[in-house]
Amino acid sequence: MFLNLLARLGSPLLTLRDRRPRTPAAMLAAQERWLRRLISDLGPLPVGRQFGLDRLKRIDHATFRSSVPMTGYQDYSALFARIAHGERGVCFPGRCLALAQTSGTTSDAAAGERFIPQSKGLLAHQRRGAEAALARLLPATGRTIFDGKMLMMGGSTDLKPNAHGIPSGDLSGIVVSLIPEWLWGLYEPGREVALERDWAKKVRLMVERTRQSDLRLASGIGSWLLMFFENACKEKGVQRACEVWPNLRALIHGGHAFEPVIPQFRHHLHPETWLMEVYPASEAFIAVGSRPWRISESAPPPLELLTDHGIVIEFAPESAGTCDPAAAVLADGIEPGKLYRILLTTPGGLIRYQIGDLALGVGPGLIRFGGRVKTRISVFGEHVEGWQLADALALACAGTGAQVDHYHVAPVLPKPGETRGAHEWIVEFASPPSDLASFSNTIDQHLISQVADYEAHRQVQLHPPIITPVPAGTFQAFLVAKGKFGGQHKVPQAWPDRSIAEALLGSGRA
Repeated sequence: MFLNLLARLGSPLLTLRDRRPRTPAAMLAAQERWLRRLISDLGPLPVGRQFGLDRLKRIDHATFRSSVPMTGYQDYSALFARIAHGERGVCFPGRCLALAQTSGTTSDAAAGERFIPQSKGLLAHQRRGAEAALARLLPATGRTIFDGKMLMMGGSTDLKPNAHGIPSGDLSGIVVSLIPEWLWGLYEPGREVALERDWAKKVRLMVERTRQSDLRLASGIGSWLLMFFENACKEKGVQRACEVWPNLRALIHGGHAFEPVIPQFRHHLHPETWLMEVYPASEAFIAVGSRPWRISESAPPPLELLTDHGIVIEFAPESAGTCDPAAAVLADGIEPGKLYRILLTTPGGLIRYQIGDLALGVGPGLIRFGGRVKTRISVFGEHVEGWQLADALALACAGTGAQVDHYHVAPVLPKPGETRGAHEWIVEFASPPSDLASFSNTIDQHLISQVADYEAHRQVQLHPPIITPVPAGTFQAFLVAKGKFGGQHKVPQAWPDRSIAEALLGSGRA
């Protein structure tokens, strides 16, 4: 009880620390201020000299975007190697506190393991992003969420030091150390279970530890939360998570398109549950939901960029697979309906770094996650983005009563002597559609109506979507086979070739 009281007393600090520029002018002022500070901090360092920060004649965004190149992971390979060997002051002042594995490695084995160095300033920024999400839930939930326990589903906190003593692991495991002292008493699954590396065992231990707890808030990737809920229901012999935890009234989600799994969460959660979407990454905490939302709503509200939390976020206009970094805008310049590639400049030493994500503009300071650059489906020139696939799937589920746990979309090339290919949807259904043909047709008609290039190529080069149901556990088996089961790892929801699709189909037959 004392710990709950302490958490209640500490909660106002969250709101005080959440700086939230409301107008485009305020967003611009905040971003320009952080740009000046980051250029000042990084310019004298090797990373600043490599990318020309020390040669800027003016310090403003117009000069920055026209003079500094867009960068990618390979541009930092030599710098990151120096950091991994324990060298200080390479990409940020001081030493590296941890190496965070990027979640993108699940789909790109050829790239090998990739790690983003975490500085003191970057981890402080990550903590403030998480605090912002919690602070923005409070007006809806009230402080009653501090009267029980809070579950954070993440990777192992058992970080492994490299040869030079720098701990490395999943970011979701690293950030557990950032939980404020006044919240530790409410944290689940507890320090011992959090160390567990075997994800299946960890989920079982989470269920055992929390099934009798007064759980008030849960956070994690949607698919992992569903796995946790379903295991808990099976253990308790009930049908819904709200029967296991009747006071569970808050959920923080991120990491995947949420619209296709809304029906499953409606089944599990009390209708009065409040949700908050978040957009964290190994490189930075980019955005949180613009407001809390009810599970009864059709979709989450737009994401609001964290424009005054220590990073600079640029949006380079994207068209037909290319972007123009010299035309990049800041939060105040985001236009509704426009697709952008996200570029980050951070206290971790990343400069105009493309994280591989796309953002769909909603308005100044507001975006919707647009998918990954690599996951665009355009073998035939149809240019279908990840967010468009998610919308089509959500409509198909609503129209046929289907519930989807996991899905993956891949192209099917024409057979010899034929001219038409297709998109294959490999789907792990929690509840199959009443009519598979109607399910396919709904997806098809939505894409025809919303994507001009899909409509054009659908007439001459594409058959209707092929829906391939696979057994429960197929996607899990794929991740287990790759050694990527648990934490932030997830199967890409689309991919431009059939490498993942064939592996999934092989897992389903095994």
